[in-house]
Amino acid sequence: MERLKESQKALTLIYNAYNEVTPTPLTALDIDDEAGLKILLNTVMNRESVSHMQNKKALKESIELRSSIADVLLLLDNCDIKEIKANMKKATAVEATN
Repeated sequence: MERLKESQKALTLIYNAYNEVTPTPLTALDIDDEAGLKILLNTVMNRESVSHMQNKKALKESIELRSSIADVLLLLDNCDIKEIKANMKKATAVEATN
């Protein structure tokens, strides 16, 4: 639960930073609304696609926002990707020493 709160706080910060630099700010953020976060993720990805098609570079904040939204969505589904990666790293390190 603590990790979810940390990720939601980070998402809010990145979301605000993104809205400061984008010409078209996003709608209001509800960090507990899974369906709303999925729509937000699709919106950010669509904007990145449009930028790419127009040969523009994607905003750094856009990439960070996409990653943060995905992290919160996974945590809302009780899946901690950081914990999984850490466990995989430990398992790989143990196998390498054997």
